[in-house]
Amino acid sequence: MKRLLKYFPIAILAATAFAGNASIETFAEPTTITIGDVITYRVVITHDEGIEIAWPGAGAELGQFQISDYDLGDPVETGDGRVRQEIIYYISTYDTGEWTIPPTAIAFVDTPDSVRLLKTEPITITVKSMLSDGDWARIKAFTESDTQYTGMEKQIAAGRALQMAKEKLLRDVNDVNRIPRDPKFWIGLGVVAAIFAALIAGFLYWRKRRGEGASIFSFSATPVPPHEAALMELAALIAGQYIGKGEFKKYYSILSEILREYIERRIGVRALELSTDETMRNIGESRFPLTADLIELIKVILDRADMVKFAKLIPPDSWHFETVEFARKFIEETKPEEPEPEESESNRENEIETEKSVTEGEEE
Repeated sequence: MKRLLKYFPIAILAATAFAGNASIETFAEPTTITIGDVITYRVVITHDEGIEIAWPGAGAELGQFQISDYDLGDPVETGDGRVRQEIIYYISTYDTGEWTIPPTAIAFVDTPDSVRLLKTEPITITVKSMLSDGDWARIKAFTESDTQYTGMEKQIAAGRALQMAKEKLLRDVNDVNRIPRDPKFWIGLGVVAAIFAALIAGFLYWRKRRGEGASIFSFSATPVPPHEAALMELAALIAGQYIGKGEFKKYYSILSEILREYIERRIGVRALELSTDETMRNIGESRFPLTADLIELIKVILDRADMVKFAKLIPPDSWHFETVEFARKFIEETKPEEPEPEESESNRENEIETEKSVTEGEEE
């Protein structure tokens, strides 16, 4: 539903923030509603040309408010070398009181190696009840009168009256429509899951050929090598469906822990329970042979995880599998080289017998 070109609300409350070559404004109208009413919430970013904005889309975290629809407008040149673009959310809530549309971090890239953040300002919305003064008067009568109810019975009666009044008035309120995912997202998710399933199947076949058994879980004393453990954990992360459920913080927290644990076990430096700067400093001081590109991969992964975990950034869809692929690439390029297969004793004895036969034949 493209409302952007035909629906321009008058902002009642607005806020502006700046970050380098870009500025962000937020508008909400109206700011006083009754439960179920729709609020038009606009986020406008004005930036220099060449800057890429990672719009959060339907994944925006708006606290108590539910998103029923949204429109992302096309970039518009302002005539002074800058570009203006906005996204409009149509939101509502079914709880009375004063609620705040929370700050949301939006990432933008101003240079190839720099990711910066713009943060919206909070906006307070007042949500009034649909109950009339008469409804509240009847409920109040239950709680203040001692003629019909006493003690716990009085509280139960008041609660029932409130619930009945709410149910009566909310019968005609439409349910909030959930925004369906683009079919391409689910196709991509299925393809990635199939790739990881194939990797696991190949890994099991390889173990079976080596005579180590096809089971992933082993009760033997031999520990799982760091790279094998990390790759299996990445496969489990993808299979966990965290992205489909909107659990971005959990997804990136687990991804960060997988990489940090691998760094500790493989590179031999502390990484868990440390900041990204401390981790990168430890890696830089280690003697493990890492190229500049591999070090940059680590930094990109940890920086993205930090922005989602601590800055409450809603990551763009392109990050989810790309960041896992960065981690997989780093693990594959730093894992130990496969040892040459040892020659078995029986094969060696056969070679000795063959050499003897050849020698005796030449002597005759």
